[in-house]
Amino acid sequence: MNRRLTNRPLRIRAATLLVAGLLAGLLAGLAGGIMADPAAAQGLASDMDFRGVQALRVTISPTTVESLDCGIESIALVRELQHGLESGGLKPTESDANLGVITILSVRDGDSGLCNSTLMLGAYKKASFFDKDAGWIRSGYVVMWQSAVLVASPAESHPVQVRDALARLSDALLGEWRTANRPATAGTVSQ
Repeated sequence: MNRRLTNRPLRIRAATLLVAGLLAGLLAGLAGGIMADPAAAQGLASDMDFRGVQALRVTISPTTVESLDCGIESIALVRELQHGLESGGLKPTESDANLGVITILSVRDGDSGLCNSTLMLGAYKKASFFDKDAGWIRSGYVVMWQSAVLVASPAESHPVQVRDALARLSDALLGEWRTANRPATAGTVSQ
C-alpha cells in the first residue's frame, strides 16, 4: 500500500472516496441517459419527461455542515434557481406535483481549505402507479431530468463557483424542458 495514502487523515480519504463514488454514479447516470426513450420516439405522453409541465416548485435537500464551511447558502441558491427558471419561462408554483430539487454534497480539506462539492439538480413529477406487492395504487416521484456537476475551489471563491455550476445546470434543464414542450410542427405540403 502506498505509504503516502496511509499517512493521510481519514477525513481526506473519505472525501476522496465520496467524490470518486459520486463521479462513478454520475457517469453511470449519463450512460443510462444515452438510452433512447421509446415513448418520446413515438411521440407518446410519458410521466418521465417534461411534456405538459408548465410550473416547477424549487427546493433543496439538506446540506452537509461542510457546505456551510464552504460558504454555500441554501436559501440563496433556491431563490437564484427559481429566478433563472422563471426567466426561462418555467413558472414557479407552491404545488408539489412537479419538483426541482437541488442537492449539494460538500467536503472541505482542513489543511488546504479546498472545497469540493457535487451539485445535483433533478426535476421530478408526481405519478401514481399500481404496486403489485401492496395490491393498490401508490403515488411517488419519477425523474424527468437529472444532472450533476463537480466543483473544486478555495473556500473563499466556492460560493461563486457553486452558483455558476447551478446556472449551467439550470440552462441545461430549461433546454430539455423547451425541447419537450416545443409546439408540434405542421406537416409539409407536397407539390
